[in-house]
Amino acid sequence: MTPITRPGLVHAGDVEREARRLFERIAQPDRWDLEMCRVIAPMTLEIQALKKQRNAVVLAHSYQTPDIVYGAADFVGDSYGLSLKARDTKADLIVFSSVRFMAETAKIVNPQKKVVIPEPTAGCSLADGVTAAQVRAYRRAHPDAAIVAYVNTSAEVKALSDVCVTSANYLEICRRLPESKIVFLPDRYMGAHLRARLPEKEVIVHDAACVVHEAFRPETAREWRASVEAQGRRLHILAHPECAPNVLAEADFVGSSEAMMEYARKLEADGQADVLPVTECGTADRMRAELPNVRVVGACSECPFMKQTDLRSVLEALRAPRPDQEIRLAPDIARGAKRALDRMFELTRPAAS
Repeated sequence: MTPITRPGLVHAGDVEREARRLFERIAQPDRWDLEMCRVIAPMTLEIQALKKQRNAVVLAHSYQTPDIVYGAADFVGDSYGLSLKARDTKADLIVFSSVRFMAETAKIVNPQKKVVIPEPTAGCSLADGVTAAQVRAYRRAHPDAAIVAYVNTSAEVKALSDVCVTSANYLEICRRLPESKIVFLPDRYMGAHLRARLPEKEVIVHDAACVVHEAFRPETAREWRASVEAQGRRLHILAHPECAPNVLAEADFVGSSEAMMEYARKLEADGQADVLPVTECGTADRMRAELPNVRVVGACSECPFMKQTDLRSVLEALRAPRPDQEIRLAPDIARGAKRALDRMFELTRPAAS
């Protein structure tokens, strides 16, 4: 990686201090050694300066690389947490380091802000797995059903849905919907988990899947559990609900990436723990960096879409956003999608007692 620098922008001492801060924060000397941190430090320093100059905020999903998470981001989390940060920010410019549907969500919930995505072609297999035409067909076939759109969908799909959900709140929201029938899209595995946990309702599930979580196999989880147990320790398997049912059956905990982080923090508070996070590699990277008494085992899977974004593209989006990086939505689509997202926020609030 070649650093993008400007003559006289930073002093050598600043670079060295930033490099050591990054090295200590990322906590991965095998992959992000001090020399690599010295390479990226000029970029992270410029990113920090540009954020102040432009009243900008950088939001990064947990699946982003450690240099972005610990060198550029102001807030890191899952889709639900970041949508709240986007909605409530006072910044003039939102740089969303993730994939396109997340940047669209930021624009939908805070339409007066300028929202840019460093890599505008970064898509999502789930968002690409359902179209607006298919939603209209579901509406015709099931007029009495609530159309529930996972946040991993395009703005056009959200605009045609009754409510949006994330991996952090889909069970809670679907329980609270008054309809006895639900069309859940687009994730067939999360939909299957919902159907199993909500037997009192009819759940019709769209057939699409996440390329990352679909790759995991139950045999691998069992092998890692046996390996850790052979050493006299217990393995805690944490799985994302986008995984197949036979993978979820092996898990001690099922939840969003941020819920996994919180679960691992609780394990760490009780003492050293072995954890297998069955999700994208970025969550494992965060656990290694933030939870030193948690032993992260197993092989993760990288999202090819999330990994399109690198530190260079975040910096360039802050320096001078290109027209194709700015999120623009048709007014009718933005209004419809905002209605579905606002209902998500409303149904996620604690019920009145």
